[in-house]
Amino acid sequence: MNYQTALDFLNSLVNYEKRKRQDRRFKLNGIRRFLLLAENPQKRLKNCILIAGTKGKGSVAYMVAAGLRACGFKTGLFVSPHLISVRERIQINGEWIKRERFARLMSRFQPLVKKQRVSYFELLTAMAFDFFAREEVDFSVIEVGLGGRLDATNLCEPKIAVITRIGYDHLQVLGTTLKKIAREKAGIMRPEIPVVIGLQEPEAENELLLQATEIGAQSVLVKNRSRVWDETITPLGIAFSAFTELGAGRVELKVLGRHQIENCRTALTVLGILARQEPRIDFARAVAGIKNLVIPGRCEVVQESPLVIVDSCHNPESGQALAGVLKEYLKEKVVLIYGSLRNKLVKRTVEPIAPYVDTAVLVAPNSPRALTPRVLKGILTRLKVAAETAPDLKTALTRAQELSFGRMPIVIAGSFYLAGEALSLLKGIEPE
Repeated sequence: MNYQTALDFLNSLVNYEKRKRQDRRFKLNGIRRFLLLAENPQKRLKNCILIAGTKGKGSVAYMVAAGLRACGFKTGLFVSPHLISVRERIQINGEWIKRERFARLMSRFQPLVKKQRVSYFELLTAMAFDFFAREEVDFSVIEVGLGGRLDATNLCEPKIAVITRIGYDHLQVLGTTLKKIAREKAGIMRPEIPVVIGLQEPEAENELLLQATEIGAQSVLVKNRSRVWDETITPLGIAFSAFTELGAGRVELKVLGRHQIENCRTALTVLGILARQEPRIDFARAVAGIKNLVIPGRCEVVQESPLVIVDSCHNPESGQALAGVLKEYLKEKVVLIYGSLRNKLVKRTVEPIAPYVDTAVLVAPNSPRALTPRVLKGILTRLKVAAETAPDLKTALTRAQELSFGRMPIVIAGSFYLAGEALSLLKGIEPE
């Protein structure tokens, strides 16, 4: 099996990231049987860090992995969704899995799929478990796909569970209140295992603490284990002083957005707990590793003249974070290219961004679940944002460049699929 054949087989599986699940129920029976056929690679993993949450879980995963790598540990990272290549999802020491290795893994797993059907995400999760186990990584940083309790990643046994900020997303699956959503996220907790809880709304925090008590997990609140001051926001990124579980000192990040300070506090709290048993993990080396980290599709600057930012702003919490970036970093309004999937809280997501938008160009992401630009235009018009539609992203980019007059910043935001398509076009990288 070559790489293209492996991709074709993977794409033949049901993909709930692109297709709505009809019964809205997720079960672990199938993936559990599949992993048994694969000789339970998740049980051979060392030091799993399992990260759930609505906002920031991907950034925290990248930061924890970068910090561990800088301290000299062989580190696996599993994230989702991908932006340009499915190989982004499975990394060791910051490098995507090689095409040849991906194809070999798929050759091994294909016969097992015929015995026990699994989804696109479930197969990739099993492949990541197997790859990290065979490569004998020191740490496996695993980002939960959706929810927590019934996510395939939850079949690993975490050394530390992490729950970043909880908000409103995937309401039809996880529930319509923060309490219900928090309960689903709390499914990754384990008895006597630390659970690092990021900054939360009171309703979510109270439910997480209640669940931790009932399960017997060791609650670690980031707000009680760290503090920051002397924050400096520049066009090059963020700097701040911090006192954390891991240590104290000046921290620099080459990412945009004050919200990344919150994510960094969570990551440093995780690393601080790990440092109790691993003396090689220290503050200076960890923050040096995090300093130069680029997190794909998270307020990523891909062009400077005119400024072009790509962000995967797909829920209300992301909308607030992007609005903060536009307020603090940019001195003028922007041209917004926006696209969303259906069943998202579009009005609540775009509302905080609206005051900073001169004109919006609306487009459908490359997904069968895309919301039509016509519907989007109605929402933005009600928010009093001048909006027009485009048939595809390439046309939208051309129109945005015309509207920017070569000076007004262009922000591409919305679905991860739109962010990936934008990065492919702007960087000239063929998507896989």
